[in-house]
Amino acid sequence: MAESTPVTVESVEVPVDVTVSSPASFIGFAETKKPKDCRKNIQSCSVNGKVVTADGEEHTFKYANCSYEVDGTAHSSRKGIQAALGKVTYKDCVMNVDFAHRPWGFGGGGGGGGGGGDGLVGG
Repeated sequence: MAESTPVTVESVEVPVDVTVSSPASFIGFAETKKPKDCRKNIQSCSVNGKVVTADGEEHTFKYANCSYEVDGTAHSSRKGIQAALGKVTYKDCVMNVDFAHRPWGFGGGGGGGGGGGDGLVGG
């Protein structure tokens, strides 16, 4: 029986300035926070903070698994949050990123190309 090697995860927690349009991609921003000489990939990325409406009302904001939530209600995007709540600002946002090696065969390269077929055209 083959022995498995435990997966090591490197975790990073960084403050992030969030607006309706910035950063353009949380995953892209997370990639820039990879520790120096780290060759691992993003395993998970989440952001927690507050959304503040124009009248000063604070709501809990969460981004995880490519999904947005405000006070537990799902939204399609940060623009969707603004459409639902009006003009908003974000505050006290913190990004948590885990970096780990991909499992064997996931995200791999190559492949073998297409099959040959029988060579008959219009067959």
